[in-house]
Amino acid sequence: MKTNKFVSLILAVLFALSAFTAAVTAYASAFSDVEAGRWSEEDIAYAVEKGYMNGTGAETFSPDDSMTRAMIVTILWRREGEPRVKYRTDFLDVADGEWYSSAVLWAKNSGVVNGTSETEFSPDSDVTREQLAAILMRYTSYLRYTTSLRRDLKNYTDAGEISEYAYDAMSWAVRMGLISGTTETTLSPRGFATREQFAAILRRYDGVKFTYSTKLAKAEAIYPEDGDEISVMNPLAAKFVRRFENGDFDSEADPELVYSWLPSADTRFYRESGINLTWPVSVNFVWKCDDPTRLMVLDISEDEDFSTAASLTKGRITFTPDGTYSCLVTNFKVATKYYWRVRTDFRAVTETRSFTTAPDRFRQIYLDGGNNARDIGGDVNRDGKRIRQGVLYRGGEPEVYSEEDRYCLLTQEGRRILGVDLGVKTRLDLQADSVGVERGIGEWYGVNYVLRPCAEGWTPCLTGEGAEWFREIFEVILDPDNYPLYFHCYAGADRTGTVGACIDSLLGFTEEDLKLRFDFTSLSLIWQRSWYDGEKDEAGAIIESNRVNFFNQLAEMFPEARDNCEQVEMFLLSIGIEQEKIDAFRDYMILD
Repeated sequence: MKTNKFVSLILAVLFALSAFTAAVTAYASAFSDVEAGRWSEEDIAYAVEKGYMNGTGAETFSPDDSMTRAMIVTILWRREGEPRVKYRTDFLDVADGEWYSSAVLWAKNSGVVNGTSETEFSPDSDVTREQLAAILMRYTSYLRYTTSLRRDLKNYTDAGEISEYAYDAMSWAVRMGLISGTTETTLSPRGFATREQFAAILRRYDGVKFTYSTKLAKAEAIYPEDGDEISVMNPLAAKFVRRFENGDFDSEADPELVYSWLPSADTRFYRESGINLTWPVSVNFVWKCDDPTRLMVLDISEDEDFSTAASLTKGRITFTPDGTYSCLVTNFKVATKYYWRVRTDFRAVTETRSFTTAPDRFRQIYLDGGNNARDIGGDVNRDGKRIRQGVLYRGGEPEVYSEEDRYCLLTQEGRRILGVDLGVKTRLDLQADSVGVERGIGEWYGVNYVLRPCAEGWTPCLTGEGAEWFREIFEVILDPDNYPLYFHCYAGADRTGTVGACIDSLLGFTEEDLKLRFDFTSLSLIWQRSWYDGEKDEAGAIIESNRVNFFNQLAEMFPEARDNCEQVEMFLLSIGIEQEKIDAFRDYMILD
């Protein structure tokens, strides 16, 4: 009886093998472009039999075609049983209902495949062999298998061509037998991975006996260090502020003197160079992890318990083969304490560290493609009280574009930063209707557009149409339902600067503060601006600017007012703005 059972077992195994061989032959022969005896014939048949891969047509497999990013994630998603996804992605090039849409969402959420940018996945881009190795390593870690084994690649003559980010993954993939050389001495890391190569890799992958990872990865925070104070203001912009405060140049005399304090090596910011000194600097967060993981999350918050994520702009996480990771982050508030940590694969967490940003005079804002954007808040007023940040932003026009005005167009990423990272709800446009700009180009991420244009050839005035314009503007600005709000004209200087000076006056800034906050636009790509303009008439006398005229007229209209702060308040009351709205605005914006 035992012998008969053994014979029956052998016959069953042989029958199963013969059935699989028949299936392999059937699938291989179903594709007209997979000829009998092709090196990948059995690999292709295996991948199709398992349901990992399909043909590119009724009778074609296209074995020599390159694998795309959409194909890769879809195949791995199928291998996982096509898990359902109930979330959305910010990838603008992945529409709902595409054959790869659910797979992209799964891959992004699982950390197996990230986007090529914050808003793009590039589903049709071909995948290189080194990129494939990195994807497979992250996928293996996602499955919680160890990925610690490596192979010395020195015998491959093109090992030096492997990108730094992929070297570790490529040495692992070769060691595990997943990726073999294109010849005995070459790996072709930047060559595109073909469909038949990936079919072979899938078959090899299923044959590897991976070791389940039971140990927790160890992650260590490196920078910023606990207790650091970090200035996030552009260093040359900070230098400009110091020189202004020291009276080292006189903006009343000549606007060109705004630049005279810079050594020649620092004049790179001139418009032709495209260097924008109104952008802040980034903080480079650095940490180490002793085991590659499927997902890394950099948490930054103003709350020690990380209950709310900070409104910041994060770059992509990069890493080196020694296990050092880094991420550039920008758009920090000034004079603010932040807490940070890194969570890896939900299995390891670094210690929580804290740092404080320096009390710089300006909170500069980075908007990709944008110019002269900054927060109204952040500085301290005449009473030494700091103004709330993240409520009102001012800046340049985000949609004008021509060869002459190439500094005024937010990219798709810039609009995402505005609407998502900063959470802006309302965009208030102060420009004239006659600029002829098509509004609403591209995705604006829910930002509501409000147009309150001045007359063409605008000059601020305190009566008639000018006064009505100011009333309409401040009805929008003082309404908390519109916050956070971004207001702009073209350069973010004259119209925006005058309106900004009125807001600053309500918040308790002195006239000298107004001059600095206006002249700061000189560091933008729109060229210099001066509170006094600096232009001279034929007799050599300085022509007073719109702003000077505006505040001089305010002083004449309200002689009982002690300063610019009371003058602006009286003016707003005179044109119909309610005292309750002004008081509520101050109470909210001025911090104790």
